[in-house]
Amino acid sequence: MDDPRDVSFSERAFEQCYRETFGTVWSIARRVASDDGEADDVAQKAYLALYRYWSTGELREQPSHLLYRVAKRGAIDLLRARRRSIRLFAKLPRPAALDDVSGPLGRALQRLRPEDAGLVLLQAAGGFSYEELAAIEGKTLGAIRSRLFRARRELAQRYDEEGGEW
Repeated sequence: MDDPRDVSFSERAFEQCYRETFGTVWSIARRVASDDGEADDVAQKAYLALYRYWSTGELREQPSHLLYRVAKRGAIDLLRARRRSIRLFAKLPRPAALDDVSGPLGRALQRLRPEDAGLVLLQAAGGFSYEELAAIEGKTLGAIRSRLFRARRELAQRYDEEGGEW
């Protein structure tokens, strides 16, 4: 395909593109992701971006080029989020000292909703996996991933506001 404008959008064209590119897109994501679920999330975002641009006629390049670029950026964003999370989790107390959370981190944790703070502490200090947290909370794996993502993002923001240093 030389010119993306030569290929009009159709469900069939999108499905063909998916079949031809999924292995590469998923491999790009999996090299960085810590598990298959994270790789699936990165790949899904790439295909959603392609669908959005292609179906609205805004695609200005070959579909595979957009997919690979979005997957690469998604993987980089995943690495950055993981590094922020690791730095933040390194500041969290170990289970024996949960009552002694003070300073900027303690104040940031207090500003979170109690259920979000508890979830973050269970994962960070308790070392529970997403699956274990889903079982503990009686929620779906997707719900736990979403809640933790939002809770960590809010905790990082509150930590910055409290004058914490990375």
